[in-house]
Amino acid sequence: MAISRRRYNRAMTTVEAARVPAPDRSTSAGPALVVLGTSGHAREIAWIGESAGHPLLGCLGPPLATEAARLPAPWLGEDDWLDSADPSVRYLIGVGDGSVRARIDRLAGRNGRRAGSLVSPAATVGGRCSLGDGSILWPGAILTTDVRLGRHVHVGTGATVSHDTEIDDFATLLPGCRIAGNSRIGRGATIAAGATVIDNISIGKNVLVGAGAVVVRDVPENVVVVGVPARILRSDRPAVH
Repeated sequence: MAISRRRYNRAMTTVEAARVPAPDRSTSAGPALVVLGTSGHAREIAWIGESAGHPLLGCLGPPLATEAARLPAPWLGEDDWLDSADPSVRYLIGVGDGSVRARIDRLAGRNGRRAGSLVSPAATVGGRCSLGDGSILWPGAILTTDVRLGRHVHVGTGATVSHDTEIDDFATLLPGCRIAGNSRIGRGATIAAGATVIDNISIGKNVLVGAGAVVVRDVPENVVVVGVPARILRSDRPAVH
């Protein structure tokens, strides 16, 4: 028991971490998944699915030879492969752009087919958090408590979302960004790598918050903000689908 207390009360060395048994995922339940996309974003999602022990059938999308050769799962065909697939198969969208995810979701979800969701075993999800269909958490992502994610929200590596925050459909939180408590992130918004949104802030739909920016006041829809503190750089960002 003393060894266990020491292990959890301080950072483990590399050697100690290597000795911790991997979780037993032999009994992982859930429907079979496919990833729509063949880019690096899709490859990461396929890797997360494999790490989490989910049954991953493969990837769908344009047959680009340079990408297909690097897929960690079989290439199954074009997106219309879903039309004749078993109804129990669920889809994840391996595309980083929220507006494109919205368009793909509309097409893939025809005939009532449902999206899956995915949480890396190295992510942390606190109490009373909810994830919409299609949402994905990368390794190191943290949702503290009472966080709500909409449909197809992607939370990147090391991104953190604090209490009572709502992230609307198709939003994207890129690696290392920080969303403080009681915030609202609009539909299709993107919070770029390393950006910070302080407490009680509302980010409008389809906003792009630039890398490393610090948002200290509410942001209207369809703009690009950059800097510390963040200021509007452009006010004509194309609308999300």
